[in-house]
Amino acid sequence: MDLSHLNHQQRQAVTSTKGPILVLAGAGSGKTRVIIQRISWLIQVEQVLPAEILAVTFTNKAAREMQERLKDELRGRQKGVQLSTFHSLGVQLLREHIDQLGYRSNFVIYDTQDQQSVIKGIMEDHDLEDSGLIDAKGVHYEIGQAKNRGLGPDHFLQQRDSTRKTQVGQVFTEYQRVLKGCNAIDFDDILLLTLKLFEEYSEAMDPLRERYHYLMVDEYQDTNRVQYQLMCHLCQRHHNLCVVGDDDQSIYGWRGADIRNILDFERDFPEAKIIRLEQNYRSTPTILKAANQVISQNPQRMPKELWSQKPTGVPLEWIEGKDEAEELELVARQIKIQVLRHGRSHSDYAILFRSNFQSRLIEETLRDSGIPYQIIGSTSFYERKEVKDALAYLRVIHNHSDEVSLHRIINYPRRGIGKTSLIQANYYCQLLRKPLFEICKQARQHSRIPTEAAMSMESFAQMILRYQQRFQQETLGEVLRDLLADVGLIYDLETQKIDPKTKEKRVGFVMELMRGLDRFVEQNPEKHLRDYLERVMLFTQNDREEELVSNQVTLMTLHSAKGLEFPFVFLVGMAEGVFPNQRSLDESGEEEERRLCYVGMTRAREELTMSMARRRKRYREEVSQTMSRFLSDIDSSLFKVAPGAKMDMGQKALQKKQSRADFFQQLRRLQ
Repeated sequence: MDLSHLNHQQRQAVTSTKGPILVLAGAGSGKTRVIIQRISWLIQVEQVLPAEILAVTFTNKAAREMQERLKDELRGRQKGVQLSTFHSLGVQLLREHIDQLGYRSNFVIYDTQDQQSVIKGIMEDHDLEDSGLIDAKGVHYEIGQAKNRGLGPDHFLQQRDSTRKTQVGQVFTEYQRVLKGCNAIDFDDILLLTLKLFEEYSEAMDPLRERYHYLMVDEYQDTNRVQYQLMCHLCQRHHNLCVVGDDDQSIYGWRGADIRNILDFERDFPEAKIIRLEQNYRSTPTILKAANQVISQNPQRMPKELWSQKPTGVPLEWIEGKDEAEELELVARQIKIQVLRHGRSHSDYAILFRSNFQSRLIEETLRDSGIPYQIIGSTSFYERKEVKDALAYLRVIHNHSDEVSLHRIINYPRRGIGKTSLIQANYYCQLLRKPLFEICKQARQHSRIPTEAAMSMESFAQMILRYQQRFQQETLGEVLRDLLADVGLIYDLETQKIDPKTKEKRVGFVMELMRGLDRFVEQNPEKHLRDYLERVMLFTQNDREEELVSNQVTLMTLHSAKGLEFPFVFLVGMAEGVFPNQRSLDESGEEEERRLCYVGMTRAREELTMSMARRRKRYREEVSQTMSRFLSDIDSSLFKVAPGAKMDMGQKALQKKQSRADFFQQLRRLQ
């Protein structure tokens, strides 16, 4: 097998296959190529059976891209390799074994809105809404954080000196009971329950430990404690573990990622081999030198320094405006000038910012400047109300116990089942200890439910049962079209009294859902409704759905930018309190903010521009700003004009002269 296209360290990472190995892969160092070549080496050179290899990554998109690259590399010999996310692997195991934990195999996975809806209902039932101590979103966040650390309700209930924590524990306990009653789990439960199977039903999991001789984990710096424990179980038998990651790019601590997993790897696996990938194939040496200077200030990191064989590149640019409006106008002007001067595409540019609130003014400025743009990270397709409504029908058809989805659709579009009727139906649920769907099936037998509403409930239940049969026997896409026509969902959207453009968009989203289901069936003819719903759920939790559209400037938060690269990058809002973000500094210190800056800087291939405003509006008053502390770590000689320095009159005149020359040059091109 020819490895001559790899550098020395990459070859080492590919051919070192026995025992625990940590590949410290710096930004742009070709880690995906190494993972693909390593799998290929195992199969072609070491004659490992594909079914004995498990590679785990963090998003379905990354898993799909790896599968495609592996297919191109091995041309069929890759069949049997399991390449998936932690959560996809967890769902697969739970479908086979979750009955041992008291669930049925047709469990549903609740998304964030569903989870918060359950929590809100619990708080209302227990009169906790008015306590002033907790709110649904806050409780949801704390439950998620606890689950990422492998903790349950007792973690909160034991803190008796805190009424707030005790209330969170009470809601947490009831939340788990309600979910189990609905045969539902949340996204964090996927891994927690999988871990529970390994810990409490160890013998049943032994075949899985035996199956995978080689385990690879990508983006290891993003793993939480539960994922770490799962990984240890999976490699317990054969010990051939390879983790690939970069502690300098660990930026998801706020959602449970534990940087100790990568920093303590040598302590946890004393016989581990460490391989550093430091040659960068993306950015210029100037950009890398600046990024290295910023990240080297972090005390807790594994030493490494990125370098490149590329030409030195142009100096970093610095923009400073008197206020936010001027800062962004200068950014927009620079993009326009550069597109004009060099004939570049708008899609070569990205504007990265620390917090979502910054996007509004950036959007307005680009719109006023006539610069086309797309913003990544806006409302997810699957989070749109009309799409969630359509999916709720499918979820109830698949699992009648899914009461969150059932409550969402039982009277949408309107069918005469009002709140009073539902209260009565829920009364019978508690009295007879039956799920709501079972009460609906025989609603007229329950005297408290008004007759007309009871007839509607029975008619609704019969329709759900009828479509359940059809989904088992007919083409999924065709049945969905009939279902949405039957319940009148499209008609309801078309007749809403809203502006035509919004109406058209909403109908368009539902049509796109249908097309998506058609594509799913084409690509997976043997799969069923359950598989489609599972795919949608895992996709919405893990993936950035937006594809980068041609010839538009990309706007995104620094967190969303991880894994991407652009020729020309603008990092805006480089001021203390904005970036680093003040709340993050208060809550978790400077280190993760510094890593976030490093990630942003290393997105740039050719040119990096940073900017700030000397003053910004805060709560209706203007406040002065100082430069971000990260800028003081960068050698001023790496900048064309150093941050804080004034441009002299000669430089300004030269810039004006160049701008005029560019304008006339572009005119000549167009003639």
